[in-house]
Amino acid sequence: MNTTPDHGLAPNPSAAVPVTQADIDLAVETLRDLAGWHIWPVRQETITVDTAGDNVIFLPTLRLLQVHALALDGTPVDLDTIEWSESGMIRLKRRSGRGFRRAKATITHGFDTTPLAGVAMHMAARATQPGTNMTVGGISVGAPGAMTPQSSEWRLLDRYKLGPMP
Repeated sequence: MNTTPDHGLAPNPSAAVPVTQADIDLAVETLRDLAGWHIWPVRQETITVDTAGDNVIFLPTLRLLQVHALALDGTPVDLDTIEWSESGMIRLKRRSGRGFRRAKATITHGFDTTPLAGVAMHMAARATQPGTNMTVGGISVGAPGAMTPQSSEWRLLDRYKLGPMP
């Protein structure tokens, strides 16, 4: 079965450095893990998070486009009783006064495009390169085949990383 990955990236047969779909998928997965959410593309999904019991729920996204449904401890919440921000915060207009709860939200979120797609392709290409290690002060540095962003790529990734979640 051949399925198209949700990130939309595929190997370029005429690329100077050939990469496999598995290398690309691993690079995308690495970026998503480092950022703490899927980043791209825009998609609808159901996310379950623990809440601290106050009126604000933090969802793991930096681009919330729509809240389709919300439930607290299995009880549906009327969407007219919430406010939400693009940065992934939902505020309950009515104070619940309860302790820890489990929130389940069906949302649409993500970016249509991002420069991280290019970062993923570069990471995938580096993963196929033979490793080069260098000895610095008696310590060997370098990671052959590593799926790690380089310093300039970290700067791009930092724009999409979630901050600490409460």
